[in-house]
Amino acid sequence: MKSTFQRGAAGFSLAIVVGVILAGCATGTPESGNGTDPGTAAPIVIGSVSSITGPAPFPEVPGAAQAVFDRVNAEGGINGRQIKFLSEDDGADPAQAAQAARRLIQENEVVAMVGSASLVECSANASFYEKSDVVSIMGTGVEPACFTAQNIAPVNNGTVPGYASLLYFASEVLGRDKVCPVILNSAGLTDPYLEVIERWEKETGSKAPHIDTSIALGDDPTPAVLAVRDAGCNAVVFNANEPVAVAFMNTVKLQGMLDSADWLTLTSAYSESAYDALKAQDTLGMYANSEFLPFMSDDPALDGWRETLTAANVPLTSLSIGGYVSAEILVEVLKSIDGDITNESVLAAFRELDQIENPLMGMPFTFGDATSHNPNRASKMVRATENGWETVSDWVMVP
Repeated sequence: MKSTFQRGAAGFSLAIVVGVILAGCATGTPESGNGTDPGTAAPIVIGSVSSITGPAPFPEVPGAAQAVFDRVNAEGGINGRQIKFLSEDDGADPAQAAQAARRLIQENEVVAMVGSASLVECSANASFYEKSDVVSIMGTGVEPACFTAQNIAPVNNGTVPGYASLLYFASEVLGRDKVCPVILNSAGLTDPYLEVIERWEKETGSKAPHIDTSIALGDDPTPAVLAVRDAGCNAVVFNANEPVAVAFMNTVKLQGMLDSADWLTLTSAYSESAYDALKAQDTLGMYANSEFLPFMSDDPALDGWRETLTAANVPLTSLSIGGYVSAEILVEVLKSIDGDITNESVLAAFRELDQIENPLMGMPFTFGDATSHNPNRASKMVRATENGWETVSDWVMVP
């Protein structure tokens, strides 16, 4: 993994030292410094707040982060210090998410959060992380609040940038001139989608002949499907999770419209189970964006991820790549810290960070002193074919 660190105006390289976690001791105390004796050095505590249970669980994301830390610990830790990873379940409940973050920071004294994937924790905890000088490198950001906070940086695209990448792919790569966005309404996301569509039209010169915001997630998609038919659309970009995408495509088939347009949806539909369902109902051909290097490809850059997660019995999914990458990035930043590893020194290291390149991402990870973070705006497109999910594009980067 290539990386570039700069500290201050002088721009001198940071020394590489591996960091681990602190349990039961106050961060930043002399006894929690970078000891080299694994028998006496205190661990460095890292936390995570994720929706491990609830309507949309993401257990493999913190699970992948744990696998990375287990590997680092097995290799001797960081200067003899072991990483202690504390993963909390918010159950998709904002109150539980807030309680979990306060417990991790105020009682367990974590030096950073990493590998989180939650439906609610960004809006619940963004201000608290900022007040506490704690950085969160999320494995999967879901809410818009994950991408507008000063101390939170997800390593995935997010739904709105992912949707933008599909629009750009449809018009600029597939060359479709009648791209129709269908926005299945979910709380707080309709306006951000509309803003992305407006920017896409302005930057590409495209003009959507029809934009549909008439139905909600879980509604019968038949009216929306018939509306894009009547508008003469030759590409339809819709936002859906895995089961909704499968149901949407079944409606497309029932209306005899599979071959009348290209159908493109979000990365959550890029899964083995979605492929099996699409094939069973004879609706292959759908496109999805992969926020990381497509996990079903045979690219050797995936070997380390596969080996680490297979050894830990963590499912190999696109989501688990997010947990893996976020932990890899944190470990590299911890290695760059010369001196005590505290929440303040970790946050300072991220703010001084130039960039970190990771082969599983299409763009370098950045943080710096920005007030919001969406460092990964690149996707590769995959398509469900008779031969399985096939990668059909290079990286599509959203401006």
